Amino acid sequence: MITLKLRDNCFVSSRQSRPSYVTQSFFKMWTPFIAHRTFREDTSLVLQRVMKAGGLFMVNQRVLGLLFGVCAGAIWAVEAVLGKTLFSSATFLQVAGTEAFFAALTAFAYTLVRRTHMKFTRKNVSKLLVVGLVGTVFAPIMYFFGLSQTFAVNATLIAHLQPFFISLFSFFFLKERLQKRDLLAGLLIVCAAILITGRTVDNIAAFTFGNLGDLTVFFATVSWAIVAIPGKQLTEEIGSALIVCLRFVIASLVFIPLLLYLNQLAITSIYQVLLGVLVGLGYIFYYEGLRRSKASHIALTELSAPLFTAILAWHFLGEIITPMQSIGALILFCGLFVLTQERPIARYTE
Repeated sequence: MITLKLRDNCFVSSRQSRPSYVTQSFFKMWTPFIAHRTFREDTSLVLQRVMKAGGLFMVNQRVLGLLFGVCAGAIWAVEAVLGKTLFSSATFLQVAGTEAFFAALTAFAYTLVRRTHMKFTRKNVSKLLVVGLVGTVFAPIMYFFGLSQTFAVNATLIAHLQPFFISLFSFFFLKERLQKRDLLAGLLIVCAAILITGRTVDNIAAFTFGNLGDLTVFFATVSWAIVAIPGKQLTEEIGSALIVCLRFVIASLVFIPLLLYLNQLAITSIYQVLLGVLVGLGYIFYYEGLRRSKASHIALTELSAPLFTAILAWHFLGEIITPMQSIGALILFCGLFVLTQERPIARYTE
């Protein structure tokens, strides 16, 4: 047994050679009980209560990060529907260029409201260049070129391999360890994304890999996965909105001169502006999620995008939700539930 006494509104253990002082406000709720008598508890029970109380904030932040990832996935779904609408009246470069410009403006306005401090180092600049050039210029061009050379189902299914590569890169470069529960959640979410995207058994059975378009989409997927590593590192030093702002400023510096040279710099629809604003918010959610949770976890939550896309396509485009998509939605919710569960606290014995 251990005796815990109250000294100067702090706990002191009779077992320790030096007093162990804990934050006064943290144990404020225990003061009335302990002030009247000596508080004796089994060691394991005391430690479990302290760990549960102290870990509550961490659990909340982790779940909040996953929620940000799901919100980003919902915005990617809106982006897909708006992009499909815009490509009928504008070129890909026009959509990508205006999207980057208005996303940068949105993130810049957010940084002004939040009064985010700008601090840069040489490492930060190099990471921002990788994120901006590889993730916002090179990868989208590769993806849409590949999309024009292969089937849409092929491109979407290959893009859903991104969480696998992010988990692999996170293990080697960020030293993130995957638990069995993470692997189970990842398996469920990836299967759900495939079912929702494939829509029918015939579509999935017709999937073949090997042409130039598939290979190009594969390189785009790996590029997006690579960008998640410096993105995660940047969230520890720079605000999320500032990362988004600089990421799309770099992309705009590439796209806008190119559009001027091709004489395509024009806004043909208000939806181009709306798309840029939504994408800016989506990436803010994405980096806020990265700041609070593992990169591999956020990549998995982004796979909720096909579900939101199916719902939007059903509501606005009149597309029918198939039974396979409904099953995929249920599996997706199961995977997200498993992902949000915290590991049980181990029982400590004296």
